Amino acid sequence: MKILFVTSEFGSNGGGLSLSSERVFNYLSERYSVQIVNPKNPQVLVADGGYNQELASAIRHENNLKIDAYQYQDKDIDYVIAFSGGFNGYYASILAQRINSSFILCLRGTDVNLAKWSPTETFYLRESAIHSYKVVCLSREMIENLRLIDNSFCAKCVLIPNPIVSGEGVAFTAKRNPAIVIGTASTHLNEKKGVANLLSMVKLAKEGGIEINLELVGEVDADLYESYIKIINNFEISDHITFHGRVSRSELSLLMKNWDLYVQTSVCEGHPNSVIESLENGVGFISTRTGYIFEKLHCDFPEFFFDDNTPASMLKGILALINDKKLAPRSEQLRDNLLKSSDSNAIKDLWYKLLESPSKEVRCAFDGDNILSVGLHDVQGEVHDSITTPIDVFWQFVDFIYNHGMGLCSMRYYLSMPPKERQSWIVCTFDDGYVGLYNHALPILSKYGFSATVFICTSLIGHDNKWNNKDSKMRRHLNMDELSTLNNQGWEIASHGVHHYNFLKLTDIELENEIKQSKEQIDSLFGSSDCLAYPYGANNAYIQQCVSPYYKYAFAVNQGGTSLSADAHQLRRYSISEIYKSAVICRTQHDRTARTVDDLRRRTVIRIKTRHGF
Repeated sequence: MKILFVTSEFGSNGGGLSLSSERVFNYLSERYSVQIVNPKNPQVLVADGGYNQELASAIRHENNLKIDAYQYQDKDIDYVIAFSGGFNGYYASILAQRINSSFILCLRGTDVNLAKWSPTETFYLRESAIHSYKVVCLSREMIENLRLIDNSFCAKCVLIPNPIVSGEGVAFTAKRNPAIVIGTASTHLNEKKGVANLLSMVKLAKEGGIEINLELVGEVDADLYESYIKIINNFEISDHITFHGRVSRSELSLLMKNWDLYVQTSVCEGHPNSVIESLENGVGFISTRTGYIFEKLHCDFPEFFFDDNTPASMLKGILALINDKKLAPRSEQLRDNLLKSSDSNAIKDLWYKLLESPSKEVRCAFDGDNILSVGLHDVQGEVHDSITTPIDVFWQFVDFIYNHGMGLCSMRYYLSMPPKERQSWIVCTFDDGYVGLYNHALPILSKYGFSATVFICTSLIGHDNKWNNKDSKMRRHLNMDELSTLNNQGWEIASHGVHHYNFLKLTDIELENEIKQSKEQIDSLFGSSDCLAYPYGANNAYIQQCVSPYYKYAFAVNQGGTSLSADAHQLRRYSISEIYKSAVICRTQHDRTARTVDDLRRRTVIRIKTRHGF
C-alpha cells in the first residue's frame, strides 16, 4: 500500500501536532510505503503586494499542487492522508482528486472545534470532508462540532485517539513544593490555551492568601507577550509568573518534574499531548471539560476536571486536588485506565483496521455522485431581478449549454440515468412555480429536448404571489392544467412546502404538516417525487433530519457543486452566471480533439467539475 502523508508540521521537537504526526507516520511506515508532502513548502518565487492580496498565495498553492500532482499521478497512491484540517486538509483533498486516490481527513482539534466561527475555515473543513473516505477525530466533541457544520459527515467519522507512548513505570508523588507550583505548555502559547484566564486565577489565589506559582512554557508572539505582561503587572502577580519560552521535549520533562500539577485551561481540545506528557512524567493534571481525556475519564475521575472555566472554579479545583492525599495513587490509576485505550499498539491497530477495511470506497474519480444544478425562479420579460430571468437571457443560456455538448434535465430524469451518463447533464430547477415557466421556459427547453424540476407550494396552485411582499411584480402561480402539461412534457413536479413558510420559524407540528402534506398532495396529483426545495433556503441539521423520512433529496439556495451521497439534504445550486463562469474555460467549440458529441459533453463536464473542486 502506498500513502501520501500531507502535513505542514512534523517532528518530535515541534508541538502536539508535530509529535502526533511523527508518531502516526512511524506507525504507518512499519507496514506501508509512506511519503510526506508539505503543502506549505514554497517552490516558486512570487512577489507580494498589489491590489489583490491573495494572488501571491494562490499562485504558490497552485504551483505546489501542479508539482505534487505531476510527481504522484502515475504512482498508484492508495491513500492521501491529511494530518490536520484547515488549509492542509483542503489542499490534500484536491491533491487526492488530481491523482485519483482515496482521501482520509485527520482532524486534530482546533481545525474543527473552532472552524464554525470562521467562514474560511468552515469552507476548508466542509470541502475537504465532502471528498473524504473517512474523517478521523480525536473525541466525540470534535464529531459533534463537525455535525454542527454538516450532519451528513458524521457517518464518515472514526475515533482514533493519540497514544500514550511511555511512563507506565514512572511514580507519582505528592505535593513537591512549599508554594503550589503549576505549569502549562504549548509550542505556541496563544490564547487557545486560556492563559489570560489562568492569570486571573493566580490573582484570585493571591487575594485569598494562597501562593500559586505559574510556569508557562512555549513561544509567545511579541504583541501577545506584551498583553500578558500588562495583565500581570495590573494584577501585581509578576513574582508568581515565569515564562520559559520554547523548550525541547527533554527540557519540558525536566520542568514538569518540579510541578505539583499540570493545568490545562483550553476552552476546547482534541486530545492534548501535553496532558499525556505530564502523565508520562509522573505529574498529575487538572483540565477543563473538553476533549477525549475528559470524555474517557470524567465519570471515574471527576476530581481531575474543573466544574467550569471561571477563575474561581479553577482555583477551587486545583486546591481540592492538591490537598487530596490520594492524588498520587489516583493519578496512577487514571494513567493506567487511559493507557488501556491509548497505548501505542492499540492505536496502531485502529489505523491498520481503517486502512485495510474491506468496505473501502471507490477512489475520488468522478462516478456520477457529484451533481451540478442551476437554480432559477421565473422566466419572463426583459428585466432581470432577484426572481426574474429575462426570456432572451434564458434562451441564450439554454443554447449555450446545448452548444457546449451538455443538457438540462429534471432531477428525476438525472437520477434515472446510469452514473456515467450523468456527466453530460445539469439539473435545472425552478422554485415557486410561476406561469412564466409554462409560457416561456417550457417552449425553450422543449426545442432542445430538455426538461426541469419545478418546486411548487401546493396551497398556491393557480393563485397570485400576494404572499411575497418583497416582490414588486404580480405573478401568478401555475394552475393545475399548466402543471399537468409540464408533467406530461417530462418535467418533474416537486415540493416547496404547502404555504412557502420559513421552516426555521415553524413549530414541530407546523413543520411536519408542511413537509408531509405537500408530498402527499403532489404524489397523488403528479406521481411520486423524492425532492424538496427549502422555502427561502431555510434549513439546518434538525430541518434536514425532519425532511429525510419523506424526501431522498432536498435543495438549498446556496451556490456550489455538491455530492448526492454527502449532501443529499442540502444540495447546492449554481446561478446562471456561475454556470457561465464554470464553462467559459471549456471553450469546447474550439476543442478539435473532441470527435463526438458524447465525448464533447464528457470533456466539458469533467472540466467544470474539476474547476469547482469535485
